[in-house]
Order: sequence, then structure tokens, then C-alpha cells
Amino acid sequence: MHPQEAPSKEMGYGAADIHIHSSVHDGMASVPEIIEAVARKGDLDVIAITDHNEISGSYQARELAAKRDYPFEVVIGMEVNTMEGHLLALFIERPVPIDQPLATTIAAIHAQGGLCIAPHPMNWLTDSISRQSLEKIVNSSEPDIYLDGIETVNATTLEFINRRAKRFSLKYNLAETGGSDAHFLAAVGSGLTLFPGRSAQELRRSLLERTTQARNGTRVRVKDIGLIQIIRQQRKSRGYFIRGMLKNFTRWLSQ
Repeated sequence: MHPQEAPSKEMGYGAADIHIHSSVHDGMASVPEIIEAVARKGDLDVIAITDHNEISGSYQARELAAKRDYPFEVVIGMEVNTMEGHLLALFIERPVPIDQPLATTIAAIHAQGGLCIAPHPMNWLTDSISRQSLEKIVNSSEPDIYLDGIETVNATTLEFINRRAKRFSLKYNLAETGGSDAHFLAAVGSGLTLFPGRSAQELRRSLLERTTQARNGTRVRVKDIGLIQIIRQQRKSRGYFIRGMLKNFTRWLSQ
């Protein structure tokens, strides 16, 4: 494969968006709307609903996709608040305790067979894990304290921050992931994790083997979402974005 040639379905690669938010928390689209849109578009093989500190939307998505026999799979997940920033928990079956130390949260996820991905890392614009905290984890000697991957393409993140995450993944040989971080229906699929295979279990294996590739997906513009929708989402989030920035600023000052 040419270095610049993106893997495709014809090459045996599947596409996943493993960072999607629903109206169960601060997203604007309901779980049924997301499931229907993914089925209609037909270009994703695996998705994960990863609401903030909430797993019920993920359960609902898996049940709906299975009941309607859609040609994609749903991974159970959530985006967990830790004391050091957000953490994606994937391939879990039970809710993960929130607001715990990062290492404690990672151990809890691994204890139930889940995978830990650092989303939008080193991004001061949202509640992200800092470089110092990441390095503490990747250098840990504890057998259950490690990252399974790092999000090197987040469709809502500035490109230079994504590039910084990519450099970190290469330095520490971490699996790379891409996700839309979609809070709007139009944004689903705007960040992708490509992997050999099609199924959720093949995605899991690819993450563990570090053979995933992160890519940008469909480009989303403000007019595709609508300014009113964006304002409504910010109101719904109750200042989540601002609180994340303040938490980051305070946390990083203390390090």
C-alpha cells in the first residue's frame, strides 16, 4: 500500500466512528436518529455511543441495531470523567465510576475487559488528559494501568492538536483512533478509525494489535448543522465546554 493511500473497504478495511454523543446527555440527536442515519448512509461498520458518564444510550443503540438487523455493530461505551480528564471506555458492559483518579478508572475498565482510549488528548479547550498525566500512565509499571489507544483524529479538535496526539502515539507505540466526537447528527462519521476486517471484534483485535489507522471522514460545516442547533446544544450542555476549559486551566497550573 502506498504510504499516502488510505485503506478502503476494497482492501478489506472497515470503518468505525467510536466517539459519538446522543441526546441521552449533551448530544442533539436521539439514539434512534443516529442508528437510522448510520444505516441509511451505509459507510460505517462499527459505531460506539459514548455519552458523558452515561451508558444507557449505548445499550439502546446496540439493541436497536440488532433488532433491525442493520449491517453494522454497536460497541458499548461511555466517555468517563476522571480527575485528570476525559477517558473513553469501550467494549464495556457495566457503567464505570466517574470522578476517580485516571489510573483507578483505567484499572476499573480493564477489570471488566474494556479498552481505554484517551480522547482529544492535550487539548486545553476541553476537559482533556494532559501530557504529564498521559506520560505517567504509559510509563506505569502496574500491569492493569495502561492505555489501549489515543485519539489522533478528533473531528472537533484543531489540527495542530491532533498532530501533537499523533506524535505522542508514535513515540509510545499506541494504537491510533479517529472519532467524530459528534454532538450533531450531521457530524457522525466525520472522524474515523480504520481497521482490518468489518466486525466489532476485529476492531477490538486491531486496537490491541495497534493496526488501526485514524482518518478524517465527511467534512461538516456550520451550515450543515445550523447555528440555532449549535446554540441549543451549548445551552443543553449547561456550559460543559466552559467548565472543561476552567478545569483544565486549574489542573495544569497545579502540575
